Amino acid sequence: MARGELPKLLLGDPAPPPWERHLLYAAMAIVLAMIPLVLLQQDRDDLVTGAQGSLPAALGTEAPVAPDHVVRRKTHLDEVLVGGLAVHSTDAGLKAADARTGEEFWHYERGDVDSAAALFDVSDRTVVNAYWDGELVGVDLRTGRRLWRETVRDDGIFQAVDLVGGQALTQTTGAVRAYDERDGHSLWTMRAPASCKDLVVPAAYALPDHLTVLGVICDRHRFATRSKVEEYNLLIGVDNRSGEALWQQPIGDPKLITRAGDRTLSVPTLHDGAEEDRLLDVDRGGTTPRAVSLPRSWDRVGSESGTVLLVDGTPEEGLDDRRATALRGYDTGRSRTVWRLEAPAGQEYGKAVIADGRAYVVRQPFVTGSEKGRRVRGELLVLDTGTGDVLHTLRLPVMAVPDEYWDDQGVTLDVRDVVGGAVAVQWEEGNGDLLVATG
Repeated sequence: MARGELPKLLLGDPAPPPWERHLLYAAMAIVLAMIPLVLLQQDRDDLVTGAQGSLPAALGTEAPVAPDHVVRRKTHLDEVLVGGLAVHSTDAGLKAADARTGEEFWHYERGDVDSAAALFDVSDRTVVNAYWDGELVGVDLRTGRRLWRETVRDDGIFQAVDLVGGQALTQTTGAVRAYDERDGHSLWTMRAPASCKDLVVPAAYALPDHLTVLGVICDRHRFATRSKVEEYNLLIGVDNRSGEALWQQPIGDPKLITRAGDRTLSVPTLHDGAEEDRLLDVDRGGTTPRAVSLPRSWDRVGSESGTVLLVDGTPEEGLDDRRATALRGYDTGRSRTVWRLEAPAGQEYGKAVIADGRAYVVRQPFVTGSEKGRRVRGELLVLDTGTGDVLHTLRLPVMAVPDEYWDDQGVTLDVRDVVGGAVAVQWEEGNGDLLVATG
């Protein structure tokens, strides 16, 4: 190349006039300013308020045996406690707060807010959020930073997400797909039967020997639009390495499935056209029903420990619900009820949770929504699930009956979470008061 064709500034020629230098500097500034904009466009401008300070200390390593301290704060409808954090969804993302104080710790919002968040699930390391436009986003629990994102479907149909055994499970048209919860890598796809094009998975359990069991509602969306296609339910065993469907069988409502042991599930099964609660021992070859069905109960709470907590409900005139007036411990190994705990007259139990071989439940006076403003004090009970013995009792703060309830609706203090050394007790439906009891 001839010398005269090279830029004069590089060859040591006299400097250009000032106006040329200004134009050159302006052009360089514009190019430099465009680079981050281009990068943001490529990587989407997610909004993250990163972890504020050090991670809040976990409230404990296991369920507390004798909680004796209570913190009261406001909560959100879908809040979940994990470690020292409380995670809930926002219109377009997620927030994590200090579980004790409710003070924000991190905040993640998806940048292109064309679609609202639908549902999320959380493990001890990861939060995965499902959006209405079919995208999954994995977020690091400790920092709020996005780990991955994946578009799963684009048909505008609702999708849920479950974190099971390190895998994020979600449904697509005619299939269930699994992704690695940490990096979003596609792991497997399970194809549903041809007659199950529209499906929802309200129950998923990781069992030993690389087995994941799914409770599936088939053709829910077509049923909801009142087409002639009827809704039906399946229990499906899946190899969680390949996605191969190992077996399937018809069941009742999969939303009522509960864990009843290491390899045992309590499942509503179909018998002579009616549903009955049956214990099923499950492995890669299929299910083996126990000889006797579970005793009938109004509600039940399962656990991996081998105890199912049966809740007996008493109807009350003028109340659009039942009073939970007795609890029964059912030993799945011996297939029989081993203890029963009656509430005193005029009192009932809220919803219970089993953790680390103990049951956590609140006992309180009868209350209805018609008694707005009435002040109520409940007691948090810690029970031995094997014997029904009351290990500890903690009097809770006085709560007032909120205005949001219908007059014929029962109002109870419900245990919502027992995790990381804390017991979370919900008072109001939706965004209301939360009591966090710790040892």
